[in-house]
Amino acid sequence: MKVANRYTLDAPPERVWPHILNPSLLMKLIPGCQQIEQVSPTEYHAQIRARLAAIAATFRTVVRLVECEEPHHCSFEGVVTGPTGSIRGSASFELQEVNAHKTLIEYQGNAIISGALMQLSARFFEGVADTFIKQGLAQLNQELQSEQKDSQ
Repeated sequence: MKVANRYTLDAPPERVWPHILNPSLLMKLIPGCQQIEQVSPTEYHAQIRARLAAIAATFRTVVRLVECEEPHHCSFEGVVTGPTGSIRGSASFELQEVNAHKTLIEYQGNAIISGALMQLSARFFEGVADTFIKQGLAQLNQELQSEQKDSQ
């Protein structure tokens, strides 16, 4: 399974970056996220409730940051496990300043699906992943816009 896309946020990279690695803010950005904690400077554990086609389950997630160059680049790897299988993969994103008030985020990821989840097509998972990412980025953008209004 592969996913890659881009999204424009209404804030400069220096304002976007802290939100991306903050557990309390991440919990609001990840659809279905019930719990998230940073267990070390480079590792996060989360619990996510998701419905994928006819399968609804709670998945344990472990994500490790592999490389970060604040505020422009981050790559990470992780595994999502649940009663119906697992997804193991890696992803990265780049933040590029468009102008003083906008950031283009380009992201990509690759994953391998195992267990009963394999019965669903890779194209299905690509669509679900892209939808979840876009929902999270739209929520992040709303959060950034709200902060901007509050500071004025």
